[in-house]
Amino acid sequence: MPRKPPPSSRVPAAVGAIPVVGGIARTADQQARWMQDMLEQNARLVGQFPETMRSFNDALERFNQTVGRLDAAVTRFETTSRTLTGPLEKAAGALDPRVLREMPETLETLRRETVPALRAAADTQRQVAVLGATVDRIVSVISELPGAGLLRRRPAD
Repeated sequence: MPRKPPPSSRVPAAVGAIPVVGGIARTADQQARWMQDMLEQNARLVGQFPETMRSFNDALERFNQTVGRLDAAVTRFETTSRTLTGPLEKAAGALDPRVLREMPETLETLRRETVPALRAAADTQRQVAVLGATVDRIVSVISELPGAGLLRRRPAD
């Protein structure tokens, strides 16, 4: 039973009925359809090419602007770092490496010994103030006692 070619085939039914010739004709028809599809697809791609190039040019322009902004930022950064580098190098050159090695120990000694001494000094000032106020109250109480004037007139030995 001969096969019928698809209804949209360009191969006449009589030719498609011959086995070898029909197979070749059907294959040629399929290849022609494939070629037509490829041609249409290529035509669409070629039609989109100008818009693709415009998009590419726009993206390239934005990239160039970004590069310009980055260049300006790098220039500012380099200028700032140059102004800081000189003084820092001078300061680093002025520091004695032995002093830098002793610095942690010195700071620890200050923390361990000096900070408590400063706190004690502040406590001592408060205690002296309390003691002074107490002495002033005692003197005022004694000065109100009868005969306190005699004690004040007595010379100190």
